[in-house]
Order: sequence, then structure tokens, then C-alpha cells
Amino acid sequence: MTSQYPSDISKTFFILLFLLLWNSAFEVPAWKLGEHSDPIMVTGPGPERDLKFMLHPEEHVSRDPCIRKFSWNITKETIAPNGVEKNVFLINDQFPGPTIEARSGDILEIEVCNHSEENVSLHWHGLHMRGSYAALSSNQRQVNLNEIGANHMDGPVGINQCAIKPGKTFTYRVPTDDQAGTFWYHGHSEVQTADGLYGGLVIHNPITPPEDISHLYDKDLLFLVGDWYHWPSKKVLANFMDRSSTGSEPCPDSLLINGLGQFECSMATHGAPVTCSDIVKPSLSINKQAHYRVRLVNVGSLSGFSFTIPDSEMKIFQVDGGQQVAENDHPANSVGVLYPGERVDFILAWSKSAANTDTEIIIELDKEYFVRPNFALTPTQSFLLSPESAKTQSPTTNFSIQKFNLREAKGLSLPNAIPEARKAFMIYTSIEILNKEHQIPKGFINHTTWEPQSLPLVALDREIWDKHQLVPWTGPEPVWVELTVNNIDANGHPFHLHGYDFYVLTSYEGLGGWDYYNPFNPARLPRGGPFNLVNPLRKDTVYVPPWGYVVIRFKANNEGIWILHCHVLWHQAAGMAMAFQVGGDESRGFSDTFFGESAERFCKS
Repeated sequence: MTSQYPSDISKTFFILLFLLLWNSAFEVPAWKLGEHSDPIMVTGPGPERDLKFMLHPEEHVSRDPCIRKFSWNITKETIAPNGVEKNVFLINDQFPGPTIEARSGDILEIEVCNHSEENVSLHWHGLHMRGSYAALSSNQRQVNLNEIGANHMDGPVGINQCAIKPGKTFTYRVPTDDQAGTFWYHGHSEVQTADGLYGGLVIHNPITPPEDISHLYDKDLLFLVGDWYHWPSKKVLANFMDRSSTGSEPCPDSLLINGLGQFECSMATHGAPVTCSDIVKPSLSINKQAHYRVRLVNVGSLSGFSFTIPDSEMKIFQVDGGQQVAENDHPANSVGVLYPGERVDFILAWSKSAANTDTEIIIELDKEYFVRPNFALTPTQSFLLSPESAKTQSPTTNFSIQKFNLREAKGLSLPNAIPEARKAFMIYTSIEILNKEHQIPKGFINHTTWEPQSLPLVALDREIWDKHQLVPWTGPEPVWVELTVNNIDANGHPFHLHGYDFYVLTSYEGLGGWDYYNPFNPARLPRGGPFNLVNPLRKDTVYVPPWGYVVIRFKANNEGIWILHCHVLWHQAAGMAMAFQVGGDESRGFSDTFFGESAERFCKS
């Protein structure tokens, strides 16, 4: 009897054919891109490229707080950070932009001149933007306090400011107050972070023993790591917000570390042609006798990642801008998954056997969103770490990964109980494909998909906000707020709340189907177990698991309108955002408080 099923060879053939057609189906034809019909290969490696972003805390920890002034010119030029040419944002001819170092209590005064052809804005990720002058002596208060207006310096276009138009200049005044830790800045107009509009921001803590941890390390090192797209960000977004995408996120092409990478030119396809050069993979020379404080930031647009260094010992001690992590009893040589917007700090030391041995940084992109495959992507990449001593041995190839799981991290034990929340909010978040939206993927929080209005919300009375604004009011006085974020998607979402840190009381991932938590239904206990009120982790960006939920609590005492959004760029741009109005008038908002005549003239110019 003849079998009704194809042979194994036939099945393999059809599977390969299906994958090939699937990958090609979503590639934009070359004539639409206005590119060459074939990848251009320029052979010949260039000079060595060093990954090192060494910091200089010694210049800041002993001085008085001050106003630090910067003058930035934003341009857009064609460069090849991983060998592939792309039109990338530069700040003072640098990519990534200049690393800002300061100390707690400083005011950062940053004049931004937009010499690009696009509207731009900048957000100072993790800084509370309170605008206090408490740390400055009277003779240092050179700027009128009423002009600080920290909420409208936060950056999100449509919420806190108008974009800086081509040829225009805007001066940000960024308070640091008592914050210290690892932060970063990035574009907050459209999806410009994916085109390189970002940089590091480190606030050093000038404290003395026994609280000082500087004796635990000799050098301070910053790594800005993230996925990278070869297409312009607007084309990537248009590809996602098209009915043919069926809501599948665009898979990146590569990854960068401190603005450098290496793309295998032979992987370029006819459907997505690039101008590619064969370049030397970036590397790093380090002193293996020294201890390093490593500050790791996910500056990517989509993917989380894990970060591994064989033969190392990592002591993870902070996340998200100086928030303390309870000490782990188990040694680690890997940390992850770090999602877009998140940061982690660890002390890096070496095993004795690794003193004269080359090793590697191994970065593995998380494949959670890689529904549409990109066969040009190498999701796991390594970068050489060489000891400064001349004699070296080859990197270790046989090693085990001992990962510190960031989702299981706890904070330090609290001396006092977290106050009960007097306000509770519950939201549902998802990517929806609806007929009324012409089957274009849209990000929703409850029934609202966010879109910016012509003027920022801080400039408008609440009564003229449109239907795309979901902005609950926390009340006129400071109050503890509890927020439950239910995720009804099969993929997780890293959410960032501007203006605040918060306690993560519980996090739960649905198993085998969607689950949720309703704090207004006392009969339904949370599946994730009781809240952690003893040593909850404090963060400003939190991953909400698929088909699950997260519950956070924070004290709403920082006046302004503060956006909450998914930090997957494509989800945020598709509308997955809302905000909280803290303080102010329930009907007027802050139209008479934060937004003066000069700011309104700037918007209309």
C-alpha cells in the first residue's frame, strides 16, 4: 500500500521552501528602497576598533554640585558601525552620543541644536526630573527656579514638549537631585533611537565609607548594548504597521556594543541590499588584575539579551539607576535577560586560571519576538577580551554558564513596611489587529491606542484632550499608588514609567494560557502568590511576562504628566502608551504651571 504521507526528504524540502518563501515575503523589494539591486562588498579589514568606554568618577565624586553645561549639535550622517552603511544620528560627530558624567545634585544644562532634517527630542531615562535646587549653594543658583520646569524637560513629544524642529535650538535643564547610578538618554520623537540617537548618562555618588563601594573596584566601564537594524527606522516601523506583517515584529539585522559590531557581508540578501564592508570585529584589552564596575545598558529597539563572560565572576549589585540588589549566594558569569531600557551594574573579577588567557564577551539576543525569521542575523555574537599582558592563550571553549536571572532578583530588606496604596489602577495591554484599524497592528492599553496631539498635554486643558489620551489623575496630594498591568499578549512587554522608581510587588507568567489579576475582586487571589513586601526590587523599567501580570507600587509625589509605555520601540510607536497626571488641577491639568509663553512660542515657531 502506498503511503499517503511524503517521505522525510520531501518533508524537509517543503519545510526549507516554506521558510525561504516566508523570509522573502516580508522583504521590501529593492526598487522600493531606492538601493542597489545587489549588496556591494568592499573587502579589506580596517583598523582595530576598541570597545572601551572608560568612565572617570574621580573627576566628580569629590567636588561640589554645580551646573554642568553642554552644547550639542545633532546631525545625521552615513556611517558603518558594523560594516553596513546607514544614515545615523550623530551628536557632536559622535555615535553613540557623548557620555555624560556628573555627580548627585548637579544640574545638566544641555543646549541642543538640531542640524538634521527631522524633528527630534531627548529623554533622560531614569531621572525623576523633579527640579530641586536643594544641593546647590545660593551663589550657584544661576537659573531661575521657575524656569527649571522639570516635567516639560522630560522629552516625550506630545506629552511634555514639542519636538525640536530642523534648524532650531532648545536647552534642556536636567536636575539630578539625590539620584546616582546608571542611566542613559535617547530620542523620544518617533523611533529615532533605532537610528542611533542615544548615549550614556552616569551619575556618580559622592558618598563616604562605610556606604562607599568604590573600594570594591578599580575601574568603571560602560557598555551600551542593543539590537541594530540596517533599514532606516521609519521603514522598519512602516513594515511593522502594515497589515501584511500580521503583528509580527521586525527582526533586527545585527547587534552593537558601544556603537560597534561586525556584520557578515555574505549574509546580505537581494531583498534587503546593503553597502557592506569587511571590517575587523571590535575587541577590548583589559587588566585582569583589576576589578571593574561594569554598567550594562540595553539600548535596543526590540530584543532582550543575555551577557556572558566565561572565566569571570560577576557580582550583581544594582539595577535601573542605583537600585540595590540583594546579594546572590551563587557565583555567576552571565546575567540576563536584560530588556530594552533596563540597566544592570556588576563587579567583574577573574578566576586565577584566566589571568593570562584571552576570553570573550558573549551576547545572545533573546528570540522572544523573532516570529518572522531574519536569516541574516547572527543572534549570538562574541567579542574578544584580551589581557593587557603580552603573552596570552586562546579563549576558553569549554565552560558552563551560571546565569543571574534578573527576573528573580530581589531588593534589600526594607527597614519599614511599604505603605498601603490609597489609589489602585488596573490596565490591560496588547497588540491588536482590528478591522476598524484596517488590520494594521496597534498597541492598546485598555481601549486606548495613544497618538500625540499637536501640542503637548502639559500645555492643554484636560477638557480638550482627545480620545487617544488615557491619563488617570492621582489626585491633588501625594498618595501611594498601586498599578496592576495585565498582559494579554503571547509576548512580554518591558514597561517604563517616567518620573519615578517603583517597587515590583509580584510578577507572574501565565502557563498554558492567559491569566490576569483583578485587585478589585478580593475573591480571586493572585496566581503569582502573595505580594513581596519584605525585599521587593525597585526599578523604573519592568518586564511584564506573556499572558501574565505585574503589580507595582509607587508614591505619586512628583507633579507632572508622566508617560508609561512599552519600551519595545515598535509597540510604543503603535500606541502602547498612557500617562499619569500627578497633582495639578483635575480639569485644567498643568496648562498654567509648566508651560509658559516662551515654550508655547517655541512649539508654534
